[in-house]
Amino acid sequence: MLYVYYGEDIDAARKKVQATVGSLLAKNPDALYFRITSDVLAEYNFDELTGSQGLFKNEYVVVLDTLLSTKGEGLPARGAQAGEEVLINLEKIAAAPHPFFLLDGKLLAPVRKKLEKHAEKIHEFESKNAPAKLSFNTFSLTDALGEKNVKKLWTLFREAKSHGVSDEEIHGILFWMFKSLSLAAQSQSAEDAGMKPYPFSKAKGFLKNFSSRETLGKYLREFALLPQYARRNGTLLEIELERFILSLR
Repeated sequence: MLYVYYGEDIDAARKKVQATVGSLLAKNPDALYFRITSDVLAEYNFDELTGSQGLFKNEYVVVLDTLLSTKGEGLPARGAQAGEEVLINLEKIAAAPHPFFLLDGKLLAPVRKKLEKHAEKIHEFESKNAPAKLSFNTFSLTDALGEKNVKKLWTLFREAKSHGVSDEEIHGILFWMFKSLSLAAQSQSAEDAGMKPYPFSKAKGFLKNFSSRETLGKYLREFALLPQYARRNGTLLEIELERFILSLR
């Protein structure tokens, strides 16, 4: 399934994609998330991304981040090749049982026509006369969590809230990171973890910031239950998230 979000107002498009992905991960925390840029495209295989399935609820969530708008605009060849690879695999992407989100800037007319033939939905974000307020990159939270930098994570959490990012999206993104860390801690290789080499290597590097697998497992279990705890006690999920972040040591 292919969903396209593009346009001159790429900040608005990115914010919408992040909110949608965060909601999906919150509803299905066992889904495997992949964000693919031209820098890491070589680590991935579209046959695997479109045909393989995740370990738990058999679902991938894939974001193709600005792989097309670089094509034909005088940018490095790597970007042009990334765009070509996406276009070549459009039929496979559209036929995949799990969602692909294509996020991009302004696209050439021939590219838009190809996407229209295969996409479930296309959302265009036109530029506004007034400068748009920059969207918040929710994935910066995952690096701060991996670094176990409480001050940085709390600051980014408050910044995310000031940008209107939902509690559910923040919980979904951070839970995905906890799950990636847990899989990396239990596995000797990316293949064993059901992860791609780049995110697996990154998660492995973050493990040094956690005292033990037991501690990491404790964090994972507690964090997974935060929404349920908030509902049961009639508190805001925002408050429970902030308490959890500040309790990290």
